[in-house]
Order: sequence, then C-alpha cells, then structure tokens
Amino acid sequence: MNWQEQTVSMLEGVRSCNPRTITLGAWVKATKTSNITTPKRDRPALMPHGMFVGGRRAEHCTVESALVQFDIDQKHNPNLCVDLVKRLAAHCEDIVWCARSAGGGAYGFAVRRGDLDKQLSEIEKNLRVVLDRCNSRNVAALRFASYDPNPYEHI
Repeated sequence: MNWQEQTVSMLEGVRSCNPRTITLGAWVKATKTSNITTPKRDRPALMPHGMFVGGRRAEHCTVESALVQFDIDQKHNPNLCVDLVKRLAAHCEDIVWCARSAGGGAYGFAVRRGDLDKQLSEIEKNLRVVLDRCNSRNVAALRFASYDPNPYEHI
C-alpha cells in the first residue's frame, strides 16, 4: 500500500475524544495548503500510529499503522535547521515524510521496521538530530496540524 493511502485517526482538537478516520494523503494535502495560525493545542491532531475507535487511548487502537512518527524538538536541537533535516530525510530509505512542526521543530513518518530503538537511532544519525522518542513509542501520541508548503515527501 502507498503510505499516503494509510488510514489513521484524527481529532478535531486536543479536547476531542471522538477520533475520525483520515488518510495520510489528506493530512499531507492540508498541511501544505492550510497556513494554520491558531494556537497549537487548538489545532486538529493526527494519530499516525493507527485507527482508533471509541476513544483516544492506546486500548482504543483497533489497527496499528505501518508507520512510526518521529519528533525533532528545538529544545533538544537548539541550532535546528528544518530545511537541512528535510534534505537529509530524502536520503533515508524508511522516511516517507518530513515537515516543519507546530512547535517550530520538525516531524516525520517512517515505515516501521523491526527494532524501534535501533530504527530511531539510525534516524537520529542520518538526520544529525536528537529525537523526542516519547511520541514514537506511544501508539496514542498526537501530531498537531502545522503548515509547511515544502515538506520532504517520498513519492
């Protein structure tokens, strides 16, 4: 399956408890065109690790996606150049998407392969960053909508 056809869940905002289904392709299209300016926690939020039914906790995940999200925060990477990270992502076989995040850092999706800690270490090495691994390990982690008209996108 094409990664853009991957079906995951989305919430209308951080206070929402009723996930709805969306494809990653629809999410990607919105991030490239929305120029969203509302505060981060008032934005729609993606749950890229799977499909959730009846709630937003891990036990509500009915199907896990084939992807893992990774998060690159400015607090762990004070001299972060998001454009450089996106250029480096283009040379990583598993990374299918990388863009500017709502908090000013970057985030991306990689095809999940084998040992997660090993994969995250490889992503850190290849992108020359320190990842916030909590969002990669938590199946119910949220990804707030952001605007990036020029993401790295594996087609």
